[in-house]
Amino acid sequence: MRMKDKLLANVKAVKSEDNAFEAFKKRFFTVMGDQLAMTDEQLRQIYDGMSPYIETSIYAEMEDVLAAIRNAYHALVNWVAEETAKASEKHRDQSDKHANVGTLGSHKSFSKHKQSNHPDEEEQQSKGESSKQDTIQRYMNDEKSFNWFVTHVVTNYQSLPKQRIDVLVFRHEGYQHLELTLFGESFIQQYGFRTAYHFHNELMKAFHTTFDDLLAKGTVLTSDQAIQEKVLASVLKRFEAKIAVKVGDDDEQAESL
Repeated sequence: MRMKDKLLANVKAVKSEDNAFEAFKKRFFTVMGDQLAMTDEQLRQIYDGMSPYIETSIYAEMEDVLAAIRNAYHALVNWVAEETAKASEKHRDQSDKHANVGTLGSHKSFSKHKQSNHPDEEEQQSKGESSKQDTIQRYMNDEKSFNWFVTHVVTNYQSLPKQRIDVLVFRHEGYQHLELTLFGESFIQQYGFRTAYHFHNELMKAFHTTFDDLLAKGTVLTSDQAIQEKVLASVLKRFEAKIAVKVGDDDEQAESL
């Protein structure tokens, strides 16, 4: 091939690649532009990260690519919600401490303290959504955090869907054993159904959180076995130990009475 032909071929390849990226960018802003504000550079980083794993073309697999981005976004939203809840709980605890200090003085000071805090609580609620979106955007603007996001997108694209957990977990012997323990007569009589239900909800949440954490660290979960070993077994082992500690502590307290 002559030098001129090689140059023309390279130009066509670059132009084709640019067109593919522009199509991806346009589709992203159509589907998720109102949820995530990304620069061209950030979108290019995602596009370049995904490209080696796209077997046909970005046009053919566009919706799967966007689904991976959406899944990473949902993981990010869940993380932000969890952090926001922790911060709110800490704020409430501090407010309660101040309120308790106020009661040591007089009823008047307690009433005054309550009135001064009430507008703050309303303001916190009204700003909740915008604050969450601001937190998400700050997260996306942080280089290290954004790299986590890109890694999640790329590994999610290659992995089985997270919903696979909901199918596999009910077949897992470890889960079946733990479920029998939580909702067995002995545990319910000692701790109540609400405690058992709380543990179970935390368990199911931990499965999904662990799945996302693994993807963000670069782990690709391409088979049922991978999910069973790296997600289900790991979380179940942790929760079995957690329940054993609770039962053991309560038994020790009962013996000391």
